[in-house]
Amino acid sequence: MRRLLKTSCVSTTVGLLFIAGLTTAADWPQWRGPDRNGLGPKSPTLANSLAGLSPMWLAERIPSGDEGGRGGLIIHAGKVYGLVSAAPKSSAIDEVFCLDAANGKTIWKSKIQDSSGQAGSSTPCIAKGKLYVVGSGNKAYCLNADTGSSIWEVALSRSGKDPIASSIAVVGKVAVLLDDVLTGLDAETGKVLWTQEQIKGRESSPVSWNSKGRDYVICNGNRETHCVDATDGRIIWSVPGGGKSTPVVAQEYGGDFLVNLSDNRRSGLSAYRLTDKDPQKLWMIQETDRGSSPVVYDGNVYAIAGGSNGHGAHLLSIHLDSGKVAWEEVVDFAEVSSPVVAEGKVFVVCGTFLSLLQATPEKYSMLSQDDYRITLCTSPTVVDGRLYVRQVNAVACYDLRAVP
Repeated sequence: MRRLLKTSCVSTTVGLLFIAGLTTAADWPQWRGPDRNGLGPKSPTLANSLAGLSPMWLAERIPSGDEGGRGGLIIHAGKVYGLVSAAPKSSAIDEVFCLDAANGKTIWKSKIQDSSGQAGSSTPCIAKGKLYVVGSGNKAYCLNADTGSSIWEVALSRSGKDPIASSIAVVGKVAVLLDDVLTGLDAETGKVLWTQEQIKGRESSPVSWNSKGRDYVICNGNRETHCVDATDGRIIWSVPGGGKSTPVVAQEYGGDFLVNLSDNRRSGLSAYRLTDKDPQKLWMIQETDRGSSPVVYDGNVYAIAGGSNGHGAHLLSIHLDSGKVAWEEVVDFAEVSSPVVAEGKVFVVCGTFLSLLQATPEKYSMLSQDDYRITLCTSPTVVDGRLYVRQVNAVACYDLRAVP
């Protein structure tokens, strides 16, 4: 079954208490959620339609897109964090912001003296009360998550001048990012522990994988997907893949799986079963995208792939075990869109629009689609029944909870 979406589209956890009277909540502490795989934390029952919703709040002016970057929002302990990565070129200063998740009011802003003067797409990461962020230039930072005060900053040995889009991951005691080459920093001090010269790029974000108590990092290079030892950066294995998207590590069927959407038709959209030795390839289909990341939920892969300059992309559901396409829909215009799943619903950003789908492999089930004025190529954050998105000059919060 194929259907044309009528709207024009373009694109890209741990109980705590919310403050100011909000109920028990969870965290979205890094790019793509608690486990960096697009799956949101447990949430109250969500409404089946998002049409006609007005924001709970709008923050003060916070630029995004070409004027402020396309990095995602993270949630921790009742606060919303993000990065404005392309402040006015005259100042060439990036800025980290912290908002009250209850009302959107600014708690603090911290300027970091580093910018490429171009919009980046890096998302901050919080671990053990520390906020890790990479500027659009050539420095990485660690801030106090409560106050925004500096803990450390470190210059990165970069060869290029384009802004970093890779989002830091903290794996064990190591902060890892792709800053022209895959780099591991001491999470406490910022000291460079290792670099892996065989893994190159600046856009794919690393993910963690723990096997038998040992921490690994999985990241895309230009043409391969690599697994390295988190302690020393030594490559353990490599498989065809690569690209600018974020690989997905998913726990399904009692095991660990790797799913990656490459920008190379020879690698396509692929799935592997992870083992202590070499991964076991399950399938590959020739769907590609220049930066979109998939999501795996309840034994199925959901992804937006393909298209030329955003036109004619495919929204797909694929069975994880077999690689059989369950359904496929043509999307007018969708580019670099990384879906997320919360409470059995798939959130897909298409340009300024947000589509809500039921996460079912049996059939394509569009619940609603509405214009949320979302910044192009950004990804939504869904926590505790609330949706947080970046708009052109603001951060907005919507209440998605179903009415009893």
